[in-house]
Amino acid sequence: MLTYLLLGNLQDLFCQTIRASLEVMGYEARIVANPLAHPLRFTWRLDTLSSASQLIWEDGTRLLDTEIAGVLVSVPRWWIARDGWNPDDLAYVQRETHAALLAWLWSLNCPVVNRYPPALWHRPDAPLLFWQPWLAQCGLRALDSLVSNVEQDVRAFGAVFGDKAVYAPLTAEVRYRLDSYDQWDKLAPMQRLGPIHLTQAPAALHVACIVGPRVVWEGTPPPDVSRLEPALTRFSAMVGLAFVEITTTLVGDGPRVAAVNPYPRIEHFGLSARREIVAGLVQLLTGSSALHRRGPTTDSR
Repeated sequence: MLTYLLLGNLQDLFCQTIRASLEVMGYEARIVANPLAHPLRFTWRLDTLSSASQLIWEDGTRLLDTEIAGVLVSVPRWWIARDGWNPDDLAYVQRETHAALLAWLWSLNCPVVNRYPPALWHRPDAPLLFWQPWLAQCGLRALDSLVSNVEQDVRAFGAVFGDKAVYAPLTAEVRYRLDSYDQWDKLAPMQRLGPIHLTQAPAALHVACIVGPRVVWEGTPPPDVSRLEPALTRFSAMVGLAFVEITTTLVGDGPRVAAVNPYPRIEHFGLSARREIVAGLVQLLTGSSALHRRGPTTDSR
């Protein structure tokens, strides 16, 4: 019997809900924390012309790659147990396992949501600047940014945005509002070491989850949503992510993209939005609509 694999945390309510929805429709589904790690056994033979793999559970159950109906990838990191490992060896094995898992996902002939490119697989927290070329091609504008070590350019950016300017390191998710002269003065020593990244602070945020052709908003959608949604789905298709979270905000000249998350976080959405997201994912995996079927929904935020 064909089986759907949900790659995520075993206790994750989101994965459990999708599995239950698939089972209500008569499909078999399994949640797998890491296909390449204990307690599963994994074998894969490949050459330039063929690929054959299988997963083996502790009870001896075998699942051939030809028996996988579809895969959902729902978490950004894949860890193996630390017990008994030298830290250096663990880091090496972790990187090798992570790379092998990506290669295996690309070898499968079934639907995979999402089949990530290496750049996002190995750096799931890519900054907004990474996405700007694709956003622009789809008619979407990101929040204004500046990367520079020229003090005059930084001061000019501050003159435009005032206390709405934000210092945003590209290697971390922290943000520092530049709303005092002292904070601006602290940037000068940093600029002597290298370029810094400034952006503008968003106003009210509107979070959307793109699931294939549909856009699911948390709460009330922003104004002019009829123009915004086609651009969001074009972006999703262009970057090859059928399941992606995008945060927008309204500034003086219209909507801007404030964040792109290639690994959507279901806790950002309420019960109604979660139900629609689950239905959309089930449809992507199976090719059939689950939106109007009576099925389970997540019962907590």
